[in-house]
Amino acid sequence: MEKLKKYFMRNKVTIMVIPNAQKSIKQWKFNIVIAFIILVALIVINITLLLNTIISKITSDNLTSENSQLEIDLLMTQDKINLLQNINSNKADEIKQLKNTLQSSNDFMVARLAEMEQTQTYVAQLVTIFNKETNSDIKAPISRSFNRSAEATQEQNAGLSDDDLLLSDINALITNDEISVIIAEQAQAYNDLTEKLEKQLSYLDARPDFYPTNGTYSSPFGYRRDPITGKTSMHNGIDISNKVGTAIFAAGTGIVTFAGYDGNFGNVLIIDHGYGYESVYAHCKTLLFSPGDQVEKGTQVAIMGRSGRTTGPHLHFEIRYNGTPINPLKLLDQ
Repeated sequence: MEKLKKYFMRNKVTIMVIPNAQKSIKQWKFNIVIAFIILVALIVINITLLLNTIISKITSDNLTSENSQLEIDLLMTQDKINLLQNINSNKADEIKQLKNTLQSSNDFMVARLAEMEQTQTYVAQLVTIFNKETNSDIKAPISRSFNRSAEATQEQNAGLSDDDLLLSDINALITNDEISVIIAEQAQAYNDLTEKLEKQLSYLDARPDFYPTNGTYSSPFGYRRDPITGKTSMHNGIDISNKVGTAIFAAGTGIVTFAGYDGNFGNVLIIDHGYGYESVYAHCKTLLFSPGDQVEKGTQVAIMGRSGRTTGPHLHFEIRYNGTPINPLKLLDQ
């Protein structure tokens, strides 16, 4: 070991630099250990530089590839942006056309709404008069109010841009589509009202509340002393006395279901009014209609007489509800 150490200490390495002919040669002598260390250091440095060069090359290639891909993506994105701009431009034109169309429709519907509001007031007045005249309880149709908040904000939109104003107008028009819904609801309400009025008018026309004849009210409805037998019995109608030949009228609109002679009642006419009502006209002299005939309220249907069992000329008048006799005065007094 000591010999090896002396060997390295005695042996040296000379480094010479030979310049051009005009300059002198330069040389340096180094111990072989130091020279070896310097050589190893140079090798390490060269390897490091080589590795850095390789890594830089790879990184550069990767960056170049990524940059190329980004350029392609950028071009594709720009194409998409151009396409979207074209679509947006076309949609803007469509929106403007739609706005004009909606505005015209809106103006028309607002005018119709105003007309319907006037009509509603008029109909409500007519229904009130009808209820008073007929003692009915029909409700006038009530439509929900139109929300005019969109119209009220037009002054607030004065400072908006054209695009924002366009969007605001379109939104207002969409909101105003409520008008068409209200119009449809109101039309349905009027149809329902018409049906109710027709049914009520039909009922009122059929209801046997028209006084059937002129004369003296001579016998009430209910238990009474029979004028012929003297016994207490149920009297299912009222008697109205007058002279023979006095006109007898239909108490309500209906269909004649019986017209003929019926024992103690003599000549009898029965009218079915519907809604569960029937009216009976007894002791008549002459019957003017036959079974199946349609008669209107207030039409003369018979002539007063004294047929059947009676003490004098009079009309025995009954009203039956669902087959049960009721006091006629409950309807006639109304």
